[in-house]
Amino acid sequence: MLNKVRSSLYEKKDRATVAGIIINIVLIALALILSAEIIFSMRYTGIYVVNVSMTPTLTGANVIGYDNAGRPIADTSGDYVYIKTGAKPGYGDIVVVYRPDVGDNIIKRAVAFGGDRVQFIDGWLYINGEKQEEKYISDEYRTAANNLYYNYPANGEHHTVEKGKVFLLGDNRNHSDDSRRYGDYDLKNVLGVVPAWSVRFKKFTTAMHAFFYFKLRGRTTAEIPAENILLTA
Repeated sequence: MLNKVRSSLYEKKDRATVAGIIINIVLIALALILSAEIIFSMRYTGIYVVNVSMTPTLTGANVIGYDNAGRPIADTSGDYVYIKTGAKPGYGDIVVVYRPDVGDNIIKRAVAFGGDRVQFIDGWLYINGEKQEEKYISDEYRTAANNLYYNYPANGEHHTVEKGKVFLLGDNRNHSDDSRRYGDYDLKNVLGVVPAWSVRFKKFTTAMHAFFYFKLRGRTTAEIPAENILLTA
């Protein structure tokens, strides 16, 4: 009888020990996930792409109207990607830039920096006299018309980028308000760079964002903070 009691106590103690270990493992895992989330959010910011200027690299949501503050109200068809905040852009990087004169953010590709000479010849971009292959642009988005769209600079002429500034272009050259129209942008207004992995996994991050924000929380793009909306026209 005494042996049975002891056996029962040992079994309960073993179960309690196993349960304690499982609870500790779960708590440690949650702590690690929370820490990773905090570290990630300190380095990266999620943004929702609106409009068509970065097609075909990024899909922008369709603008269906504007709210009272002038912010675009869009559907949920756009890509959701991350930017590494404070990162220094390089040639060919997709960047997010704040426009202080307008008060919004845009997403474009950095193609030239201070001192570089920019030319457009028959639909092709030249930097310092060297033809840029730009494999991220398909032929349907690269036509001779794109270097006459805003006439800045005119076909064959060159423009020298000012010091401390960057020349920005949308990948959809026929439908992009960029440096061809507005000139060079200040590097100090570059908020960050879209890392290659974010573009590569955009379908996954977009699906996760749509699930948690648009479905579970019933939010619309009009309710996303303005700094996370990118009007890419």
